[in-house]
Amino acid sequence: MPRTHPTIIVLALVVAAASVARAEPLFELDDGGKTFVYRARPGDHPGRIAEMFNVPVDDVPALLRSNGIKDPTQIGAGFAYRIPNQAARELADQLDTLRAERDRLAKDTAAATARADEATRAASADREAAAAATARADRSQRLESLWPYMQAALVLFGIIALAAIAIVRIAMRRQHQAERYAKTLASELEDRRKASLAERQESGRQVLDLEQRIRTLETQLAAPRRPATTTTSRAT
Repeated sequence: MPRTHPTIIVLALVVAAASVARAEPLFELDDGGKTFVYRARPGDHPGRIAEMFNVPVDDVPALLRSNGIKDPTQIGAGFAYRIPNQAARELADQLDTLRAERDRLAKDTAAATARADEATRAASADREAAAAATARADRSQRLESLWPYMQAALVLFGIIALAAIAIVRIAMRRQHQAERYAKTLASELEDRRKASLAERQESGRQVLDLEQRIRTLETQLAAPRRPATTTTSRAT
């Protein structure tokens, strides 16, 4: 509910004092103080009432229309004039304007707070990105400082790799040579084995032949000899 303007309070006090003196209020307030309700007294006319309530002359026709008055001369005592309380209405308009301004400022403040929060988050993200970029730059700088050593290590690794490849090739070549030599040696051993087997077979045949001859000689030696006398007599 809007507060009453100080001018209205003073005017109300004056009216209250007059009402105490006359035992009847001069006017009443309605619409939360935005409208004066004045009951006409004998001898009152719209111009005097407008002057009493500080209504401009140009606004008197509008005042009459708002009160449904078509013939000002036909208004009798006791008619209730409803006269706009311009000060209260201006104050109410100002209050409405202030409320609207307050609401707008509240919205602007909320929007500004949201933008500030967003800016804070963006700044935090930027700081994190900057920190990450700084960390990457530090790592890059460290890698750059280690690059000569890395190059030397790569060269050494290449030399070692070439040496290893050469050693592997030599080992493979020697392995092939050893395999060929082993095959050749195996072939020679097989030939020797076959030759030795043939020699043993030949020796066996010779032994068999010798044994056969020995048995033949033994048989011949074991046969009975003729007596010598018989031979002699036959000779005679």
